[in-house]
Parts: sequence; structure tokens; C-alpha cells
Amino acid sequence: MRPVGGFLSLWAGSTVARTRNTGRKMNKKTGLFAAGLAVAASAALAHTGATGVVLERMQGMTALRDVMRDLTPMMQGAVPYDAVAVSEAGYVIASHSGEAMQKLFPTDSLMGVTYAKPDIWSDWQEFANLSEELRTYAEALSSAASTGLQAPETMPMVMDDTAPETAQTAPTPESLRAQQVANLMGFTPPEIEVGVTRRMSTDTLMAQSMQQMGGAEDIFAQISGTCSACHAKFRTGRN
Repeated sequence: MRPVGGFLSLWAGSTVARTRNTGRKMNKKTGLFAAGLAVAASAALAHTGATGVVLERMQGMTALRDVMRDLTPMMQGAVPYDAVAVSEAGYVIASHSGEAMQKLFPTDSLMGVTYAKPDIWSDWQEFANLSEELRTYAEALSSAASTGLQAPETMPMVMDDTAPETAQTAPTPESLRAQQVANLMGFTPPEIEVGVTRRMSTDTLMAQSMQQMGGAEDIFAQISGTCSACHAKFRTGRN
């Protein structure tokens, strides 16, 4: 029969070993958690001094920056394409653009720490147009996510339901681009004429317009271009 003292020694040694292993795991988790807090803290320090609507728009711009950063490797083919992630990213961008973005820039809100230039209010229409353009492209990105990086190369003939015996050719890229720009500017252009006498229905035009915008990669490039144009004119400093 094993002495009680020997049993207690073995039990104590085993307990100490388990405690040390648990301590190592806890230290590792604590270290990772601390690292995460450090990253969050450094991000918060970038906005030190900002309050109210200025802080809100800084947080919104940071969200846009993070989404664009996360999508870039995917659009470059460096990581596998994820249609769900791309679609969700489009929704996030759309939620921070258009009217939602404009509301965060009330007249002359330049108090405290801000990267906004006074030009936003002196050329408000241009700023509003760019924010709406960003929303349009973001919604297009969500819609086109399932098609992949590249859109189909060929555009099929379109049959108008109102006259099934007659085929329509797709509108030219120039005409679609003109209509998209006009829509962003708030105008309502006349319907695009197709052929000699036929006109495209609204649903058909929208479908062709979306297809003309290309796949996720092309739309992402448009989003990047819109952000760059807005920053170049209306933003100072850096995150």
C-alpha cells in the first residue's frame, strides 16, 4: 500500500503542473486581449478631442476606411473572393454615404479636431454629388457581388415584353454613362432611344445599366476613385 504522504506529494505535483499550464494559457489569452485593447486605444487616440457630430463623422469615415482596407486584397486576387463579404461591405459603405454622410456635416461644423475643409460648405453641391455617387456605387457593389470580380464579357440581345417580336440592341456605353451622371446630378433625362423608333423599358434600362458597370472589381475601383476625389477636395490631414 502506497504511503499517504507519497500520494499527497504526487497529487500536489500534478496540481501545480496543471496550474502552470492554465497560467500559461491565461497569460497568452490575456496578452492577445491586451494587444486588442492597444489597437483599439490607438484608434481612439486618433480622434482625441473630437466630440459630437465631428466624432460621429470621424467614426463613419474610419468604418469606410476599414471596409476598403479589408476588400482591397480580395479585389487584387490576393485572397479568395467572398461574395457574401463583398455584398455586406457594399451595404456598410452605402449606410455611411449619401444623405447619411451629408447629415454629419452641418453648416460650418469645424469645431475641435476635424479633417473637414471649409470647401465642403462653399461647394456643398459637389460634396453632396460625391456622397450620392458613393452610395450608388456601394449599392451596385452589393448587387454585383454574386457575379464575381469580373462581369460577363458579352451582353445578350434584349427582348421587350411589350413587343416580343422585335429585338432590341443594348444602349451604348456613352449613353448609359450620360444617364448615370444625369441621375446623380438630380436631372431626369429623356428615355434612351434604341435603334430608330424603339425605346427601352425602365426595368430593361436598369438591368443593362447595372451590367454595364461591370463586376465587383470595376465597381470597387469606382468607389475608390470617388473616395479619392472627395478627399482631394474636401479633406485635410490624415487618420
